[in-house]
Amino acid sequence: MDDAHKQMMFEANRKSVGVAYLLWLVLGFVGVHRFYAGATKSGVAQLVLALSIIGWLVLIPWLLIDLALIPGLVRDQNMKTITMLGYSPQQAAPQVEGRPRPKTQADRKRDAMVEELRSIGHRKSHR
Repeated sequence: MDDAHKQMMFEANRKSVGVAYLLWLVLGFVGVHRFYAGATKSGVAQLVLALSIIGWLVLIPWLLIDLALIPGLVRDQNMKTITMLGYSPQQAAPQVEGRPRPKTQADRKRDAMVEELRSIGHRKSHR
């Protein structure tokens, strides 16, 4: 699969934190936001808890805690999608040994400043 195709596949399968929060708001009491974020087992647990009155004693605090957990759940699901497509962290920024990275305008300015300071005999002082 080429990179453009992988990118299109990721965008088609990417989960959104906003959609997860919307699902939490509308159908959170039955765990729909967890199903969306790929946490199927805990989604089933929330669904089962919603079926009993005593289960609501556990479910209400759990739903409030989910407000903080939703971004991490969605991020984990998106990382699973990236891994499924065959990407790895090493592929994101490949480093070629023996070949320096291309110099940017900022790199050239910094190098010129360092050379100028060296030419006048400036030494870094320790504070």
